[in-house]
Amino acid sequence: MNTTVWIVVAVVVVLLLAAVAVALSKKSKQKRLEEAERIREQAAERSAEVEQREALAQKSEADARRAAAEADAKAAEARLAAQRAQEHRGEAASSRDELDKEWERANKLDPTVRGVAQDGTVRGDAHDGTVRGVAQDGTVRGDAHDGTGSEAVGERYGHDRGPVTPPSPDTGGRHER
Repeated sequence: MNTTVWIVVAVVVVLLLAAVAVALSKKSKQKRLEEAERIREQAAERSAEVEQREALAQKSEADARRAAAEADAKAAEARLAAQRAQEHRGEAASSRDELDKEWERANKLDPTVRGVAQDGTVRGDAHDGTVRGVAQDGTVRGDAHDGTGSEAVGERYGHDRGPVTPPSPDTGGRHER
């Protein structure tokens, strides 16, 4: 009997140990479940905050894309304006060249205009003894009614053209009328 008692005691001890192990396992499992639930609650609380941050990031990205698109549009507008300015500058230069040619042609035809031609020759003498025209050094010949043809710096009045000013670097050497 002694052996049987020991066997029964051993079985009871094993069953008790198994029951304690199962109880501890259940308790540990319950503790892990509670910890997981607590973490989920915290994550749910932070979820709204994270969503707000994501929304802010998306808005900032959209603002950046819009600003870049506006900058591209402004750059394209600036390029177009520069192109138009270049075209206008070309047209103005062409018109100025045509106008200068007309002035030269009129001066060549006018016998009262005396000036220095590009080849260095002096053109024209007025029949009344006056000397008119623009000298090569930029001085403007005035009316010398004494017939001396003396050079005077100042304004010259043509038939219908108005005052002439000496050339300046701003006008590219052309005389303003």
